[in-house]
Amino acid sequence: MKLEKIVLPVLSESQVNIIYSRLGEAPTLYATDGEKVKEVVVKLFSAGFTLFVVEYDPKQKLAFGYMKNEADGSLSEWGYSNVDELISVGFEMDLYFGEKRISFDGTIH
Repeated sequence: MKLEKIVLPVLSESQVNIIYSRLGEAPTLYATDGEKVKEVVVKLFSAGFTLFVVEYDPKQKLAFGYMKNEADGSLSEWGYSNVDELISVGFEMDLYFGEKRISFDGTIH
């Protein structure tokens, strides 16, 4: 007998809509190239990782930002993340994250 895994959505549809609405306020991909300190538009997090989004492409649902590895900071890096995939594995948005900026080394200001 084969057991099927049932996966329930972590976020409601309205919560996901809020995430995409906020991401829509982000600069487009490559718009902040050359800036040493970038504005963080959205902070997404899960149990072990935090993504500070600074750019976003709504057509591809692709975010660019600093992914902080909470267990080992030396593994943190700048890169691209598919927002649908992040949401599907349990990432949520920090609703209380205020206006912040991030440096190339991941320091939040």
